[in-house]
Amino acid sequence: MFLFYTFFLLLFLVLLVLSMTFKIKIKNLKYQSEPPHICKDYKIFFYVCVLNKIPIFRLSFTKEKIEKINQEFQIKEKIIPEIEKEKSIQKDLKEILENIKLETEKLDLEVELGTENVILTSFLIPAVSTILTILLQKTKCKPNKQKFKVQPVYKSKNLVNFQLEGIFKVKMIHIISTICILRKKRRVEEHERTSNRGAYDYGYE
Repeated sequence: MFLFYTFFLLLFLVLLVLSMTFKIKIKNLKYQSEPPHICKDYKIFFYVCVLNKIPIFRLSFTKEKIEKINQEFQIKEKIIPEIEKEKSIQKDLKEILENIKLETEKLDLEVELGTENVILTSFLIPAVSTILTILLQKTKCKPNKQKFKVQPVYKSKNLVNFQLEGIFKVKMIHIISTICILRKKRRVEEHERTSNRGAYDYGYE
């Protein structure tokens, strides 16, 4: 009986971990290129949820908090160079981020674009709108939960302004699946290199 309950508990914990979702909520993130700055009143929330909706952990970040963390731990001077030294870790993280499935629960984006050339600006707006539409389709955002607007600014100068609010999530099951696929791919590549090296050596015996 004890073994049964232990197995049931372990199974429940495994399913709970697999149901975990990491969410990032962005509120009032504004950027202006002239002069270049990010408005200070933005907030970023990081959630860990189980069963897709129940939050069990939360962190909040403001511009002041991020600057404080940067000063206290000296991220640029200490952490990043150490990561860059570990080329294998850097490569693994890059591959995971490139292959992971990002989902969008909600998006509200406003973009203002301008160039020194009025004609170029007129062509740029529909091109950017098309790219955003394609990207949103890939993130599986529901049409009623997404809103974006790209507007031209005709001031004979190069500028980019945007305002972003949204909720983005990544499921734990997708992270695990991505890691497994990449590791399997890595093993196949290593096996092929070993096989080719063996065949090459044999050819010169």
